[in-house]
Amino acid sequence: MSDLPHVTILGAGVIGLATAATLLGRGHAVTVIDRGEPGGATSRGNASGIAWTDVAPLASPGIWRKAPGWLFDPLGPLSLRPSYAISVLPWMLRFVAASRPASWRRSISAIAALNAAAVPAWERLWSETGSGGRVRREGCLDVFDKPREIAAARAGWQLQRDHGIEVHELSGDAMREMEPDLGPGVAGGAFIPGWMHLDDPHGMCLDLAAHVRARGGTIEAGEAVHVGRSGDGTVLRLRDGPVRKTEQLVIACGAWSRRFATALGEDVPLDTERGYNITVPEPGVSFRRFVMLAGYGFVLSPIGPGLRIGGAVEFAGLDAAPNWKRVDALVTRAKRVVPGLNTERGERWMGFRPSLPDSLPVISPSRTTPGVTYAFGHAHHGLTQAAVTGDLVADLIAGRAPAIDLSPYAIDRF
Repeated sequence: MSDLPHVTILGAGVIGLATAATLLGRGHAVTVIDRGEPGGATSRGNASGIAWTDVAPLASPGIWRKAPGWLFDPLGPLSLRPSYAISVLPWMLRFVAASRPASWRRSISAIAALNAAAVPAWERLWSETGSGGRVRREGCLDVFDKPREIAAARAGWQLQRDHGIEVHELSGDAMREMEPDLGPGVAGGAFIPGWMHLDDPHGMCLDLAAHVRARGGTIEAGEAVHVGRSGDGTVLRLRDGPVRKTEQLVIACGAWSRRFATALGEDVPLDTERGYNITVPEPGVSFRRFVMLAGYGFVLSPIGPGLRIGGAVEFAGLDAAPNWKRVDALVTRAKRVVPGLNTERGERWMGFRPSLPDSLPVISPSRTTPGVTYAFGHAHHGLTQAAVTGDLVADLIAGRAPAIDLSPYAIDRF
């Protein structure tokens, strides 16, 4: 029997499942607890990108010249429900601080460090779980229909090149040669060959869950309602269940993680960027590559179930009803770029990206409670950074020095 501690993980999204698989591989006994099915919440509907080539945070110098017009456009790429304005104000103030040039540069370095380790970590996990067949290595097209936006995008492409990422600027005609269903209005953009995506992000979660069970891990249905300190450890209470003491606890509940950190005396400015999409089983068009429409704030992702059209950001908290007009707006804009697109029988979806103002996750031991490790707040990079997060959490639990400096992701950095 192993002398390693038993690890309880709150959250069966892609972060929790990748962490569970990694810990099992290192000899730990693992129990994963979630109120829903594995990968059934935010991880179910993400755009499927392994976006390791993205190094720029959302908070950046000059963004506030654009943001006011976005925030109060209810169907724009970045919107704010007026009823949520007061609640999100502390987050927004920290977002402003994170937009300062020095803070922006620190965030870029921290994102780049995680993303540089993301693919090697996934390659290991794909090999161990036998799920590498889900990976599509076709690259990504960064598409624009306005020449002025191409000019503005060049600084971002150069930032990627500065971090060793291959980026090729292309004309509109060259893009249509690669993806013939792009319309005549496409003016140009760039090809990022290193980008990857999955055929089905929910399917990947199910693969990880099957691997966890096959290796002897437990995935338990239950709603955690409280965590607290008890002596030198932590107790966990489930709704309609007994209080249990944990040897090691990982909090990986995405946008729902804040209340557990707060219960342990650690306040963290976690909020949610609500994202919308529609997955169309018979779109009438065909794409090999992931297509990013940065000027409109959404993507086209060819996955097994069809073409997924999704993205944008809405600040409205965890409780407000979805605004499905945002999906209609995505479709309208997509048809400007892909005139032959058919969205009949599409399945609409809304999910909660757990986000910190500096676009960095929390990957950190608790500062108040021994035996607690946090792994949440990955925002747009949850799928990308899941496997490397599992590696880093496993290092923290084992008391090993992680491969990268974790101070930028500390729970108490704000």
